[in-house]
Parts: sequence; C-alpha cells; structure tokens
Amino acid sequence: MPLLPAKTSRIPFRLALTVFATILTGQAWPALAQEAAGRATDAVQKTAFEMIWSVARTPPYVFFVLVACSILTVTLIIERFMYYRSATGNAEELIRKIKQAGSLSEALTAVEHAPGVTAEVIRTTIQATRDGCPPDQIEGLAQSAATREQISMEKFLPQLDSMVTLCPLLGLLGTTIGMIKSFSIVAAIGMSDPNKLAGGISEALINTATGLAVAIPALFAYNYFTGKKETILMDMERSLTELMVILKSSTPR
Repeated sequence: MPLLPAKTSRIPFRLALTVFATILTGQAWPALAQEAAGRATDAVQKTAFEMIWSVARTPPYVFFVLVACSILTVTLIIERFMYYRSATGNAEELIRKIKQAGSLSEALTAVEHAPGVTAEVIRTTIQATRDGCPPDQIEGLAQSAATREQISMEKFLPQLDSMVTLCPLLGLLGTTIGMIKSFSIVAAIGMSDPNKLAGGISEALINTATGLAVAIPALFAYNYFTGKKETILMDMERSLTELMVILKSSTPR
C-alpha cells in the first residue's frame, strides 16, 4: 500500500521534467547554439588578430615594413592617377583648331586653355614660331618641351615598379624567418605536437600573402600608367610632326 502513493507522486515530477526538456529542446537550444556560434566566431577573429600581431612583432618586423610599403604604393597610385587624368588630351582636336586658325596668334588663342601635356608642347612651339625663332631653334624648343613633359610622366613610376619587386621579396623574407622559427621549435621539442608546427607555418605565410597583396595592385597600376605614358608620347610625336609641317607651310619664304 505505501508503494502506490510513492509511484503516483513521481508522475507530476516526470511530467514536469518532460515539459522542461521539450521547452529546452525546442526553444532554448537554438538560442544557446546561436550564442555559442557567436562566441566561436569571436574566438576565431581574435585568434586571427593575435596571429597577425604575433607575426608583426617578430624581428626583423617585416610586416610593419610591408604596411609602410602598402601606404607608399597607394599614395603613388593616387598621385599618378590624378596626374595622368590631367595629362591626357585630344591631340587631333588641337591640330584641327590650328588648321582652322588664320594666324599664329589665333592658333595660340585656340589652344590656350586646352588640357594635356601635348597641348603644352604645342603652345610652346607656336609661341616660339610667333616670336620669330629660326626653324632649327623651334625644333629644339619643341623637343626640349617634349622631353620635359616625358620626365614628368615618368615621375614615380620607377618607385612603383620597385614596389612590385620589393614587396614579394620582403614577404618571402618574413616567411623564411618564420619557417626557421617553426622548425627550431620542432628541433627542440620534436613532433610531439604537430599543431605548433602548423600554427608557426601559417603565421609565416602571412608575410608572403601581405607582400603579394601589395605587389599585385602595384603591378597593375604600373602597367596601366606605362601604357598611358606611351599613348600620350605617340600622340605628342604625331601632333608635333603635323604641327611642324603646318608651320613650315605657313611661314613666308
């Protein structure tokens, strides 16, 4: 007789436990899982940051050098982009305006506010012709102005080309130093813990990835600016040749 009430008294407890488990499984568990995933994500991000910071603090501090190179590369790209945007002009339009002009003064007025380095060379040439310079001196002045503009177009391009070569080499240097550090740990403690070796190698590869991340945009920008320079120089040479023919034909003998 005493056992029956005891068994009956356990039924509400079992029912409450079942309901609590159902609620926990259906509602609380997704929230807990989401919170755990968020914590895991934070842990992964913190680990990645700590890995980069560990690489940055490793002598000879190649990562900081690569960061400085990236800042310099971005500065050079922006400066050259702004320059070539203002240096580009329509050489054919300039020659057309000069042909339509009735005199040298009108031709100089027509190209006075034209943008681009070709327009600057053309203005110098027309100005020298209007001032009465001899033909051989005019050609010399035109060549001198073209050379001056060419020097301006080639400015900072060697430095940008150096970043293309230097940054991967710096990254390889940092990776090599990191590999030496990792294998020195293996030599000291053996292969009892492969995770330490894998972690050291992954940290060492950060320098190589950083160097490539700087060098690839620098290479693209260098080739782009070099192509722009060659295009402007070809337009300038063709325009000067046509201008010399126009000036010689319009000069009274």
